[in-house]
Amino acid sequence: MSSLLVAVLSGCLYTDIQSPRAYRSASPIDVQAKSTDKVVTGESCNRSVLFLVAWGNGGYVEAVRNALSNEPVGSVLYDVHVDTNAQAYLFGLYAKWCTVVRGKVGSL
Repeated sequence: MSSLLVAVLSGCLYTDIQSPRAYRSASPIDVQAKSTDKVVTGESCNRSVLFLVAWGNGGYVEAVRNALSNEPVGSVLYDVHVDTNAQAYLFGLYAKWCTVVRGKVGSL
């Protein structure tokens, strides 16, 4: 019984998440930057329920992929800013952690 209690309190019953640890972003010098390049935003999230189950891909690469999802093939994101957004409900019984990227779209 005590091992079940430890599993519940530590959130280790099931975990399958990805989170950013480090990232590299292109600079305006690396791409064919123009003053008319548009700014896009992308988000990727991890979620957990009841401190028991966690899932999702809240990684930087997934957030960039989502930001560029409506752009032509070969587009790159440069001058990137990254934020983390955390939401918890009912004392963390449901939680959502998101990586949000915002950057300009350019081409190589």
